[in-house]
Amino acid sequence: MEYSEKLVSFSGSLTIGVISERYSALVGAMEQGAPVVIGLDEVTEVDLTFAQLLEAARRTAADRGQVIRLEKPAEGPLLQVLQRGGFLDPEDADRVNFWVGGKTQS
Repeated sequence: MEYSEKLVSFSGSLTIGVISERYSALVGAMEQGAPVVIGLDEVTEVDLTFAQLLEAARRTAADRGQVIRLEKPAEGPLLQVLQRGGFLDPEDADRVNFWVGGKTQS
């Protein structure tokens, strides 16, 4: 059975104060079994908890054989958190591809 993609858009502040709401939205989308696309166009602030949430979702999806991807490569506040948090280690090609579409970041 072919599924259409499920878009989950996040905006505003993605920090520890709202992470439980973001977790619920992401898990709800993943439970449908369809490929999940994460939109981050209107994000203004990100902290490590959101990066960790998406990383956990990426790993869970991989374990399930489910597709999850960012609508476009990480940029702005999210990219800064990823760089500071060590999420873009070139030794982990799958992780780098998820976050930045295979582009290397300096």
